[in-house]
Amino acid sequence: MNATVSRGWLISVIVLAALLRLWAALALPPDFDEPVYVGAALDYARLIRQGDWMGVIDYPGNRQHPALSKLVYAGGALLLGESANQTTVLLVARLISALFGTLAVALLAFSAGPLAAGLLAVHTLTIKYTAQAYLEALPLALVVAAIGAWQHACQPATRHRRRWLWIGTMAWGLATAAKMSYTIVALPAMIMLALAALRVEITAQPQERRGLVWYALRLGEVAGLALLIFALANPTIWREPVTRLTTMAGFWTAYTHGSEVQVAGYPWYQPLIWIATAPAVEWHPEVFFFPGPDPWLTLLALIGLPAAWRNPQRRYLAVWFVSGLLILLWWPVKWPQYALTLVIPIALLAAPVLGRIVTWLRDLDEYWGWSEIMFLRPPRSAWIALALLIGFIAAVYGTALVMVTLGSIGWNAIVPGAGGLPPGAVYAIQPLRDGRVAIGSETGLVIWQAPAVSEDPPLWTRLPLGRVYALAETESGLWAASNRGLALVAADGSWEWQTPTLGGQRDLVVRTVVAGPDGTLWLGTSSGGAVRYADGRWQPLPQAVRGGLALAIALDPAGTVWFGGLGVVSRYTPATGGWQHFDRADGFGGAGISAILVDHNGIVWVATLGEGLARWDGTRWEWLTTANRQLPAQTITTLLEPAPNELWVGAARPLTTGGFLLRYDGHTWRNFLPRNSGFTGAEPLALAVDQRRVLWIGTRADGVITYQLGR
Repeated sequence: MNATVSRGWLISVIVLAALLRLWAALALPPDFDEPVYVGAALDYARLIRQGDWMGVIDYPGNRQHPALSKLVYAGGALLLGESANQTTVLLVARLISALFGTLAVALLAFSAGPLAAGLLAVHTLTIKYTAQAYLEALPLALVVAAIGAWQHACQPATRHRRRWLWIGTMAWGLATAAKMSYTIVALPAMIMLALAALRVEITAQPQERRGLVWYALRLGEVAGLALLIFALANPTIWREPVTRLTTMAGFWTAYTHGSEVQVAGYPWYQPLIWIATAPAVEWHPEVFFFPGPDPWLTLLALIGLPAAWRNPQRRYLAVWFVSGLLILLWWPVKWPQYALTLVIPIALLAAPVLGRIVTWLRDLDEYWGWSEIMFLRPPRSAWIALALLIGFIAAVYGTALVMVTLGSIGWNAIVPGAGGLPPGAVYAIQPLRDGRVAIGSETGLVIWQAPAVSEDPPLWTRLPLGRVYALAETESGLWAASNRGLALVAADGSWEWQTPTLGGQRDLVVRTVVAGPDGTLWLGTSSGGAVRYADGRWQPLPQAVRGGLALAIALDPAGTVWFGGLGVVSRYTPATGGWQHFDRADGFGGAGISAILVDHNGIVWVATLGEGLARWDGTRWEWLTTANRQLPAQTITTLLEPAPNELWVGAARPLTTGGFLLRYDGHTWRNFLPRNSGFTGAEPLALAVDQRRVLWIGTRADGVITYQLGR
């Protein structure tokens, strides 16, 4: 193969690896450990930005792994600046991971040839874990760099052999600082490579006699340099290194017997399953659109084992594969990403076998000429036309897929029946001060609590309070408005009914509740409104919505309270006790009101169930409807303003199921659709934003959808 053709294959393999990993980085759903590593990267970035270097050294999170990979991800978070959050850093960390995954393929291409690199490029389990924000891509690239440098040092004609040996040693030390499992699994093979390089050095200078002591000293130098590089690249052990390394070892000893490992319940031979199948294709068929070659590469590697053992220059590969597999079989933790420590010897063992098969087929073809008989030879113009057609189709579908993938970043769903979320509609969502999230559902109140460890499921608390329509939190606790009345829920999950007796009516339906900044509680009931003052006194407000069903309430910072009912909006001024009502005669509509919102400019927004969105500027009502092309539907279900000039609107589709999610910035509307975002197209009934700037969307049939808002 001439140099031009070889260079073309090298470039093709590297481009293929980059495209596959970039696609996987954009399309793969969030994985179990990614929030942990992204959270650590955000913490490191914050500490570095503040100049708190002792905070970096003493950072307590995720100490079971060395810090290097997470510090690299923190560099991406620093580049993002103020826009760094869980969603944006996840994307940047994935792109960094894909970059190092591609670099591993490129380094293998230059050290072992395009065939071995091509096998690594298409290995689906490797694509998955070097395209996600895991700790695999950087150490994989560094291990490839180490073996490439040491192989070069083993060549008799190599100049500056000692320099290449040190380069490989430094790469090995950095790989250890990125993730220690790669060094542990590859340790016997690395020792063999170092010894081989030293033997070549003796062979090149036969006049010098060097014995076991010389070998031991040289290996000690290699180990010492690797340990020094590991220590320099791992700030966690800059202080109290022995204590912290002991703590790390103790964590892994305890982790092997922990709940995560026990719940997974993988058998002792699970690593064999990971390398003998293509699990990534089974897990993510929407991402891996081609059959996984992983099991075939393992089979080819097994065929190539005897030949590698007989070749002194390749014997380390056989040792690496066998000893590494034995270590993984012995180690109690069987996570699939651990199998990536064997991918490099698999690719290097399989490449010669596959090369011999290709050569044999080519020789047969040259002898029999079957390819000329079996395959047509169309003219060049036909190939060009076919390439243009394929390119056009690929561009159209590729653009659509990229738009969907990019739009889906930051979106997640909690489906009904998952964990503790009951089936049915979600009418209300209230993020609580302690970080939990209360959800009012068809069958009662549920409280969601994030797990302390990302691998654990969230915790749920369920309270049978009837159909919960609205929620509000005060110093007294969480207030739940339901078809059974008003309940006060304490932090420990206990509750008691606090339904007021208004006009002698005991079985009062409470449709909405809003808490004021001073602890005052405003209620919308089946008999107008009511207010509960901070001292516990109740006052009925029968004038609200003229005594009818009060469906929505909003508080104006100026002190005005707005009530919405069936075709009427009432404005109440507590300071004067004055009321003003708006109905059809006053320019308002006749539909029921689902939500009222007073934005930061003092403009009142009223969502109606059939007549669109009304806006009160202080003098008149302005209507946004389908007729003036402002909205895709006129049944508006919920409103939220999480930040100035950021109005979120939920709407229901007319005459069918599903709905719309809209965002208005004061000038333009954005419609979140399944084709441009992670929104499922369900009907939104409730909107809320928690302390982490996560938007929670309660829906009628699809449970809860969350979206990480940008900063």
